[in-house]
Amino acid sequence: MGLKLGVRGGWAAALCCVAPAVFADTVYLEDGSRINGEIVSLSADSIMMDTAFADSLTISRNQIEGLASDDTLKVLLSSGRQTEARFAYDAQPHTQRIDIGDDAGNESLTLDDIAEIAPAVVDAQQDEDDYELPNADSLPPENGDYWSGSAEVALNGKSGNTDTSSLLTRVSALRDTGGTRLSLSASADREEEDNETTSEEYLGEARFEDDLTQRLFWFLQQELEKDEFEDIDLRSRTLIGPGYFLARRDRLTFKVRGGIGHQYEKYTNGGNNSEVIFSAGWDYAQLVGEWLTLTHDFTAYPEVTNSPSENFILESALGVELPIANSDVWRLRAGLDHKYNNDPEPGVEDLDTTYNFGVLRNF
Repeated sequence: MGLKLGVRGGWAAALCCVAPAVFADTVYLEDGSRINGEIVSLSADSIMMDTAFADSLTISRNQIEGLASDDTLKVLLSSGRQTEARFAYDAQPHTQRIDIGDDAGNESLTLDDIAEIAPAVVDAQQDEDDYELPNADSLPPENGDYWSGSAEVALNGKSGNTDTSSLLTRVSALRDTGGTRLSLSASADREEEDNETTSEEYLGEARFEDDLTQRLFWFLQQELEKDEFEDIDLRSRTLIGPGYFLARRDRLTFKVRGGIGHQYEKYTNGGNNSEVIFSAGWDYAQLVGEWLTLTHDFTAYPEVTNSPSENFILESALGVELPIANSDVWRLRAGLDHKYNNDPEPGVEDLDTTYNFGVLRNF
């Protein structure tokens, strides 16, 4: 194995000695030689450098022992985080040091943790400012605090199986380490008027995601639902399947997912139903401008073993968020949710529409 373009380790060792001092980066090779130049990009397969002796030079990545740079370089970590890093390498004890952002001496990182050094690519993916989505699963936090979450209180209006207004309470939490994500959420929507229950719905969801590559992941999900006005005493869904990030950046995350699993329904009249189901959908979040956050989650649940084209449920949740007086923790949120069941229980409407407006606090 060796260097592409016909440049071998021995030639590299000789030529590096005549490279002018203007080149601030150094690549250390496994055979003990080193090449001075300017790092242009690093991919999973190779590194590209500008040198004084060979102009553009491509080196196989598996030949690299270490990297050194005088200036910070824009990098993409294997976790999906985009940041800046400075590289230092001590050839004698074969020690690689990588300083990330403002953190000095982040020795826990190795070259294997660097997915790309590609300033042009990173610039195209990142916006010019530093604004980021709150509590998004695009990038892990820099301070090592993997947990984030929110609590919300909102005025809720419904049409469909019940035409009423109520008070919605919802809590959610996310643990994002960069390579894995655990999201938890629960909500309660219950209202009484004149000692009569006019709205009663409880939802709970847990989803675990584990990255297989920078974009590809697998997930395991559990959902629980109770809705008195849909005649659902308990609906339980357990799903597993793959997912893929179409976009994974500070200001935009867009992932698609599909899974297969089991759905159990117990009705308030005492009946029950058990089916193998399939799920397909997406999760979308985008920061527009400095403060406006748009989110949209959509999932289809066809019943695999029971005429899927005639027995399915569609769920859509659209949300808009704005900070309150430039606050980092307090936000206003408006939402519009739809749930369509094309084969509901007798006497139950097939479409429920929910709209809400409330106050959300991030933590």
